[in-house]
Order: sequence, then structure tokens, then C-alpha cells
Amino acid sequence: MPNRSLIHDEALHELITQTRRHLIGQDATVTAFAAEICRHIAASPAQQRPGIFLIAGPNVGGDHLGLPSGLADSLRTGGGLYELSSIQGEDLAHLFAPTSGGTEVRSLLYSLKHNPTGVLVLRDIDKAHPKLLRNLMRAWSEGFADDESGEKISLAGAIFVLTTEVAQAQIGQIARDEPDPDRLHVECLKALLDAGFPAALLKSLDAVFALKALTPGEAVLAHYRSFADQIASHGLVLETGGIDGRILAHSMDETIEPSIGDAWLPRDELDARLAQAKAAGVHTVRLVLGEEIINVIPIGELSAQDATNPSTDAQPASSPDGETAGE
Repeated sequence: MPNRSLIHDEALHELITQTRRHLIGQDATVTAFAAEICRHIAASPAQQRPGIFLIAGPNVGGDHLGLPSGLADSLRTGGGLYELSSIQGEDLAHLFAPTSGGTEVRSLLYSLKHNPTGVLVLRDIDKAHPKLLRNLMRAWSEGFADDESGEKISLAGAIFVLTTEVAQAQIGQIARDEPDPDRLHVECLKALLDAGFPAALLKSLDAVFALKALTPGEAVLAHYRSFADQIASHGLVLETGGIDGRILAHSMDETIEPSIGDAWLPRDELDARLAQAKAAGVHTVRLVLGEEIINVIPIGELSAQDATNPSTDAQPASSPDGETAGE
């Protein structure tokens, strides 16, 4: 029989690995989130309520979704994303309907009936209709929700990840300055309450996770290191300064042209090209931005168009300082 501690460690490592692919430069928060999720899953057989977690702090380029995306990848499970600040979010009948609302949106009850261990993301929870909040908090407390036929839909195996942009600048600074996890949690709760976040909702939470504010330079360096780690995971070596500066510029401004269709996450396409380069006997590579794609360029072994790169409009790679590699 597998050692339970080993299984826990493997699950924790997998969750951290998957989530770091979706959320860059927030390693402390990713680690804390993964540890709390694993603790909740380990204790879930003995509890009757779902896990309820709040993501707060800066939401740069949709960072709030990085944690639940990594969680869904790690658990290999679906769920649903609900925009509670939209008109649909105010439609109580829609969110608690027993059937699907169509191909684009499915009700919470429908999702839970078909996937009782799913990850359900409630975006902008503070903007939800008050009646919807009351219904949610009651369902979380009781551990089930009733459909129109009176059938009780269990919530115990589900994980709810809530997001909010309330006090995001203040919380981002708190997360940056406060290294102690307990004090960080308390300070974030105080900041949310002072900014008008519903106090009753905070009482329903298992934990609050705060993303820290990053300077532009820190964001660029974090992305550079993330790409370097991804390359190293394939047994390849990144050429010194071998990442096109335009790729790194997207960490600060995603509207920069040309766009990068698969540059960020889950980076599966880049993984495939790196694996192909390794199989071709390549040792050292650089990453160059092509037409909506990141090209893997072998250094000193193969031409730019050999094996890994579907695009022919590659430009010289740039270092994080903006200098052309090799000059």
C-alpha cells in the first residue's frame, strides 16, 4: 500500500508545478495555496462542506485565475467559471437551475451533479447579488443544495475558488511586505473588511490567498526564469540572454504586437517544440518570437528552420536588458 505521506508529497509537488505554469512570480502564494488545498482534500472524507478559498490582490492579466487553473490541471477535473459581476451573475434561476443553460454557461447545480469534485470559480464574488450570496453561504454551510425536484446535491467534494478585486493595491503591498503567513492572513482580512467586503462572506472562507504587487522589472525577471526552468525541464540549456525581448515585454503589456498565441499558459505548444529539439540532439537553444508563436532556435547545431520552428520570420534574440544576443 502506498505511503500516505509520499502520496501527499507527490500531490503537493504536482499542484505546485502545474500552478506555477499559470501564475508566474508568486511562488510563496502558490506554495501556500497548494498546501491548503492538499490539507483540505486529505481531510475531506471526514467533513461535509466544500473547500472555499478567496484570491485577492493585484489581478494583472487575469492572475486571479492562475491558482484555480493550476488546481484544475493538477486534479484533472473540470468545473465552471462564473462571472458574478455580469448580468448572468444576477440571474439566480440560471446559477441554481438543475439543467445546463446552454453550451456557454452551465448552472452550479448542473456542474456539481455531473462533476461532484469539480473546481468552481466565482469571479468578483463581492459583486454578486445579495440573494445569491445568501443562497451560496447557506449551501456551503449545509454542505448541499436542493434542486427543483427536492433532490439534495452534495457540495462536499467540490472546491470553490472565489476572486475579488476589492483593495487589490493595498493587499498587493501587504503581501509584498509581510513574510509571516498568519499576520498576512489577518492583515488581508482587515483590508477587505475596511474596504467594504461582506463580513458574513469572510466567515465562510477556509483561507484567503493574497497575490503580491510586482514591479515591471520583477515581472520580467520572473518570466525569464520561468522560461529558463521550462527549457531546463527538457534537458536543454538556454543560451545566455537567449530570450527575445519582445517575449518578455508581454509580461508587462500583453497588447504588444505581434501577439503570442501560445506564449503563456499552458505552454503546451512550446513544450512540444522543446521536446522535439531535444529529440533532434540539440543542447543549447534560444527563444525567438515569430508570427504569434515562440520559436525554439538551436544554437550552433541546426539552422533556425530545422525541425522545431514552423515560422521563418524569426528575429535575433534579446536579453532581459534589451540587447541582441551575440552582439
